[in-house]
Amino acid sequence: MPFTRGSTKIRNYIFIAAAVLLFGARACLSQSVPGGDLPENLIPGAEVTKAGEFSIKQFLSPKTCGSCHGSIYEQWKGSVHNQAFADPIWQSVAKLFVREATTDYAKADAQRCVRCHAPVAYVTGQLKTTDGDFSKVRKVGKLGISCDFCHSVEASAGIGNASYIVQPGKGPNKPGIKRAQFEDSRSPFHDTARSELHTRSEFCGMCHEVSHVVSGLGIERTYTEWREGPYHTGDPKTTVHCQDCHMRQKPGVPATGMTDRPDHPGQACDMGPERPHIFTHYFVGANAGLPALMGSKAHSEMAIERLKHAATLELISPKAIQRGQLAEIKIKVTNAGAGHYLPTGLTEVRQMWLHMVVTDAKGKKIFESGAVDAQGKVDENAVMYHAVLGGPDGKPVANVAKATRLITDYRIPPKGRRIEKISLVVPPDAAGPIKVHAVLRYRSAPQEVLNAVMKDKAPTLPIIDMVKTEGEIAVER
Repeated sequence: MPFTRGSTKIRNYIFIAAAVLLFGARACLSQSVPGGDLPENLIPGAEVTKAGEFSIKQFLSPKTCGSCHGSIYEQWKGSVHNQAFADPIWQSVAKLFVREATTDYAKADAQRCVRCHAPVAYVTGQLKTTDGDFSKVRKVGKLGISCDFCHSVEASAGIGNASYIVQPGKGPNKPGIKRAQFEDSRSPFHDTARSELHTRSEFCGMCHEVSHVVSGLGIERTYTEWREGPYHTGDPKTTVHCQDCHMRQKPGVPATGMTDRPDHPGQACDMGPERPHIFTHYFVGANAGLPALMGSKAHSEMAIERLKHAATLELISPKAIQRGQLAEIKIKVTNAGAGHYLPTGLTEVRQMWLHMVVTDAKGKKIFESGAVDAQGKVDENAVMYHAVLGGPDGKPVANVAKATRLITDYRIPPKGRRIEKISLVVPPDAAGPIKVHAVLRYRSAPQEVLNAVMKDKAPTLPIIDMVKTEGEIAVER
């Protein structure tokens, strides 16, 4: 599916009127494409790759790629991109969403998940919809978002809902063109080409931006959160793209907005030239549970390290509190490290909350919010940072395919903050000073939901303490 670049440079704001058709010939664009300096190979409204357009034999095994790109292959192996299809939690939830979809509105959306989670299986026709037979996916189709898929993307038709345009080769004997950031790449095995798209957030935005395919309701807005935030300055010299954090991380280097994001000198190919910077391919986000579940301890530890460098907490308290009188304590939560909202992605499921405890000098508890019980359920009065989607009746829905509206969005934008207030009365017999302890915690999904969906196969998801703060306040009579 070759493409032809237009001769007119894309400027200002380009608004796309795209047909909202599931797996149709046009991209289901989630929004208008941003203006300004877009990658040359982002072609708004172009024809996207359809289900069954290619043969599975056309895609290379990641092991084939690893024979020359050894270190990059090892970084990718075990990543969440590698496990995007094999993820048993996603498979269970995706199938549940399809089973629960009883209207055409919900069915259209529930059936499209495989386009991002199993792109090779989708474009080769092994999985045309989410209600297909997952057990029949074979070979490289099982391996999630693989090397040959990403580097066979020749263009994007826009932002969101898997708007990729793919042109793979014809297998190991004629592997075709592989695209990345370098102008001067040479390979004895495959052809090469520079792709500006691969260096920009718009590449990530093809899948990390999801809208309901019928209504256009925003479900995941990671790209938009970045584009409308402070890390997108509009100046190529100062803009921080997704790759500048998520593809600079390696063990011991979290590479967030509140840490250094160093270059990584090295070789893209084992026999290639030394480069001043090679993007890492660990693809670490906030998901520490899946890599651990699938046996990749390194990726899990890097996810924890990233979470621990995403936010800050600050105790804002009075110098003294009067016994027996109503007092107020404040906790400032700042998104200091993420280029998108905290949390991001499918935030109707993600859990980020404050666990706050106030005790007197003898350890007697005066106040608590955000505790987790023996079944793994978070206190319902906890300050929870998430979005809530609703159905036609205005009530919250867990199945995003049924969602028709956004009810609430209580999250923290990049470099933004929330100030939480604790109102309490210090008992007359409390021993001073009182002690305040606050922890910002994260879990990929509610444990009780996972237990209900996966029954006895449900793994126990880890809870990560992102950041803590504590302090003492004098007590007066």
